[in-house]
Amino acid sequence: MDKKCLICNAPAEYMIKDSTDFYCKGCALDYFADLDMLCKVEVEAQKLKEFLNDKVTLDSDGQVVMKEE
Repeated sequence: MDKKCLICNAPAEYMIKDSTDFYCKGCALDYFADLDMLCKVEVEAQKLKEFLNDKVTLDSDGQVVMKEE
């Protein structure tokens, strides 16, 4: 699911950490002095994907199964 900018509804590239506020690059530059304070949406999505890959797998039927620790 693509995230949209809170202000202009363009595709979002940045987000406030631990928030559902997303911003495109232009709006982020307009409203925040330092983009380093924001998280890149792509980076956060990759972290979530890695977490899920560590926790679940697909069985032979394509069903999601929790990995045993």
